[in-house]
Amino acid sequence: MRRKDVILTTLLDNVEGTAEPEDHPTSCHLVSDVTQLPVHHVISLSEELAEEGFVTISTLHDPPLLYLTIPGVARARRQRNQ
Repeated sequence: MRRKDVILTTLLDNVEGTAEPEDHPTSCHLVSDVTQLPVHHVISLSEELAEEGFVTISTLHDPPLLYLTIPGVARARRQRNQ
């Protein structure tokens, strides 16, 4: 779960300054650069996070765009505060 939490906090860091962070996407490529994980690992872990309800994935772009969900924002904030 540690790598998934790193992805969530990276997403939150990228969109936290916005009024509604769940409405702003982040590229898997950017997450890959920040986390030092290969893009295919970010996508795979993001698919698991999507199944858990923490992110949604837009496959209209290559690499896909990731959106935090409201539960994803809450989890990322909790992880950051630990």
